Amino acid sequence: MYLRTYARQKRKRTTRVIWLLLAIASLLLGLVYLQQQNPALFQSADADATPAESAAQRTAQEFLALADAALDVGNLTAAMNACEQAVAADPENAVAYARWAKLLALNGKTTEAVLRAQQAVTLAPDNAEALTIYAMALDWDGQSTEAIEAALQAIELAPTYAPAYAYLAAAYAETNRLDLALETIQQALDLDPQSVDVLMNAGFVYETLGQYERAIAFYQEAIAIQPWRHLYVKVAQNLRVLGRFDEAEAVLQEAVQVDPLSAQPWDELGRTAYLREEYEKAIAYYKRAIETDPRYAPAYAHLGTTYYVRRNYETAIEYLEQAISLGMSTEEAYYLLGLSYVFLDQCDKGTPWLERALQLNPSSPPAQQGLELCAATP
Repeated sequence: MYLRTYARQKRKRTTRVIWLLLAIASLLLGLVYLQQQNPALFQSADADATPAESAAQRTAQEFLALADAALDVGNLTAAMNACEQAVAADPENAVAYARWAKLLALNGKTTEAVLRAQQAVTLAPDNAEALTIYAMALDWDGQSTEAIEAALQAIELAPTYAPAYAYLAAAYAETNRLDLALETIQQALDLDPQSVDVLMNAGFVYETLGQYERAIAFYQEAIAIQPWRHLYVKVAQNLRVLGRFDEAEAVLQEAVQVDPLSAQPWDELGRTAYLREEYEKAIAYYKRAIETDPRYAPAYAHLGTTYYVRRNYETAIEYLEQAISLGMSTEEAYYLLGLSYVFLDQCDKGTPWLERALQLNPSSPPAQQGLELCAATP
């Protein structure tokens, strides 16, 4: 009942804000045209800047406003693209780099997120927002110890900036410092209980503690403020842990509507079907993810995994190799590719992938078993 009512409310709100977004876009085009026709009209915005500098700054701010509007309706893909345009309009704008980095992380592009966040911090080393997003990018890229240092620097600069505490708490949770994580996320909640960043990280902390119902509640509070696709995915993942697959699927269908340009919700729908052993349905969802974004590596990896489970090793190899070529570098992808070759009696091709899996995890049982099978083969 909650999910159906919630979906109707979101659709109404999304329609209203989409019209607002279109209106803002029209206004932006008008401003750009007017600025091109008569730049002098805009010089008063910054008396010390040249007309070109004022134009660049204003354009960057307009793109950031568009990013905020896209975030209001949950379209992370459009928001990320708007932030990239803001950086193109003003390459010295630290906030634009920082917010671009945040959107990159939310869209799963953590390596690039770290790079952009570093650029933001280089441009504005005393900017608490830039340092906080740098902490976020580092943590989401698996560099949690470095993330803690960056978040602490942000807090030193701005002791009441709630997102800094929130991302610090998440990094503490990642490093298994759970008491500190709980203490720090409560500080963030006390400072700003309506911050989407704070609520999202509160959900993560409680998810790490295994308190999935409470985690879901925090993620849902965040969605009610700004329906980010990432938040829907987190709700669905926690619902799956609780065995509530129908609810997880309904939430992910909402994510598809909120951010139709993203492959992630389709990929997660595939994962939901896969866990229920509905393999044909999973394959269809994964292929829809690839149609949405042909460079979304996880969907190729998950397709390869599904075909591997169904013992269609030739097709598994095709998708797993594509996933790896797109940057997927996980132990599972390596050993599944290696085992697929092994089961086709091609140990010469499988062994290098099994060895790469062992480089990531020297005690990887599937990789060890694959090598043992090859060693036993005459």
